[in-house]
Amino acid sequence: MRSMTQPPSLTDLMSQWKTLNDQFIASLGKGFDAFLGTAEGQAAADEAGKTYVATRANLARAARETFGPMVEAAGAVPLAEFQRLMDQVHTILLRLDRIDDALAKLSETQAPAAVKKAKPAKKHK
Repeated sequence: MRSMTQPPSLTDLMSQWKTLNDQFIASLGKGFDAFLGTAEGQAAADEAGKTYVATRANLARAARETFGPMVEAAGAVPLAEFQRLMDQVHTILLRLDRIDDALAKLSETQAPAAVKKAKPAKKHK
């Protein structure tokens, strides 16, 4: 008669998978760190960063050129109008910052005695 062994439980399989996964990620991280420590690795990382930024810029431009006309054709507000409004809001915020700075200077130059507290209004019965 053959002896029957019990199959591994799901918990055991998950634990083994996690251990293997952790070991793989740790060794990959060590190898990657060692590679980045070299001049070639640093050059490759710099080139990858430049490529990523250029790719993102190209994809953004392509999206604007492709979807912009489609959005306008559907009757929505054009992207150029959103850009114009965004620029106007930015200008207004900059002006408000300058006004806040000017008010802060004015309040610093005034003597504290010159600033009077308003008397509370009398209650009407």
